[in-house]
Amino acid sequence: MDKTSDYRLFVQDLSNQVELIPLLAKEVEVFGESAGWDFAIIMQVNLVLEELIVNVIHYGYPDDRVGNINVLIEANAKEINVCITDDGDAFDPFQRESPDVSLDIDDRPIGGLGIYLACSYMDSHDYCYLENHNKVKLTKYLIASEP
Repeated sequence: MDKTSDYRLFVQDLSNQVELIPLLAKEVEVFGESAGWDFAIIMQVNLVLEELIVNVIHYGYPDDRVGNINVLIEANAKEINVCITDDGDAFDPFQRESPDVSLDIDDRPIGGLGIYLACSYMDSHDYCYLENHNKVKLTKYLIASEP
């Protein structure tokens, strides 16, 4: 990412407690406003973070042990890069099959819609498990790339 004059960095460490997500969301809102994001972008980034972190907490720590989740956001006028790193069990949130959104709501199986929405709000996503840590990287482009 270009670290030009409009470059912004957000770093937040939190324990694996769902109750901390609203506090993170408020901090991201303040960060997004300072970076000049419109309300829709702030809400999309917060939804993505909430969905992915809830999955980390539920699937990465099935034994309820205390864990650490790190959220890093780098932004400039062109893009937003989000990186979520945790020390939970290996879990790739993108391995699940996408839900069939053409089905009636009553006919859909429970689960998977949050990750589907998170991926639809971002332009790219990647997962790896390295040195006992899950790492999810996401990018959202704010300006269409030139041909």
